[in-house]
Amino acid sequence: MPEPKNYCIGVIADTHDCWVPRVAQLFRDVDEIWHLGDVCQEPILDELRAINPKLTVILGNNDFSLDSPISLDLQRHGERFHLIHILPRRPPPGADWLLFGHTHRPADETHQGVHLFNPGSAGRATKGAPLSVGFLTREKGQKFKAHIVLL
Repeated sequence: MPEPKNYCIGVIADTHDCWVPRVAQLFRDVDEIWHLGDVCQEPILDELRAINPKLTVILGNNDFSLDSPISLDLQRHGERFHLIHILPRRPPPGADWLLFGHTHRPADETHQGVHLFNPGSAGRATKGAPLSVGFLTREKGQKFKAHIVLL
């Protein structure tokens, strides 16, 4: 199978059982969606599955009834991603990307060769943080790049 020209992952976190309809518009053309925890209720996942059935979810500290892993290691186009809700003290060995939520604040930084990315909160942000989602986009032959979009 030939490599796709472009690839886009919609990244969302901390929806806290609050659906923002603009997410459906923003994510309509993504190849898959990653939710980084604090979904809180299954109907949020139903909304995301309606946009794209390729949905990956990890548990947040407020997810008590969902059946998802606490963390997950994924690989896409030769890059390694570690998904977790709360940022660990150290990234797992071999990770190119460490994606997390919890803080409700968007982040896009590189530390010691690991790209740290937090899409912010897409539901109920706290402490004055804006509502936001993120995207990981890749053009053929290039590495992934991160983008934050305010809601």
